[in-house]
Amino acid sequence: MSSSATDNKTEKRLEERKRTRLRSGKLVTLGGQFLTECHFQDLAGGGARIRIIGHCTIPNRFWLFDDQYAGALITEIIWRKDAEFGVRFVQDSGVVPLSDTVLNTLAGKYYSL
Repeated sequence: MSSSATDNKTEKRLEERKRTRLRSGKLVTLGGQFLTECHFQDLAGGGARIRIIGHCTIPNRFWLFDDQYAGALITEIIWRKDAEFGVRFVQDSGVVPLSDTVLNTLAGKYYSL
C-alpha cells in the first residue's frame, strides 16, 4: 500500500492488528449472564473486531470470552455496524471478575449459565 493511501485514513490503533479467522468466543454480561457467541475478526493489543452470532441486544460493556485461551476481558464498544463490533479492552476494579466455575463452564463443549 502506498504512503498516500495510508495518509488518507486516520488510524487510531496504538498497536498493529492481527487477522484471526474462525477464532470463536462468547459475550457475557458484566454480571455473568451469557449473551451470544462471536467470532474474532481482528485482534490488536488494546481491542478487537468481533462478529456476533445470532441477534440479541448487546450492552456497551461486557465480558469477551476467548475460547482459545479460556479467559475473559472486559470490553467496551467503540463502534457498531450490523453484527460487527469494534471493542477496546478496559480495566474496571469495580467489576467482579468471572468465577473459575463460570470460566470453566464457558470453556466446556456444552455451556449454560
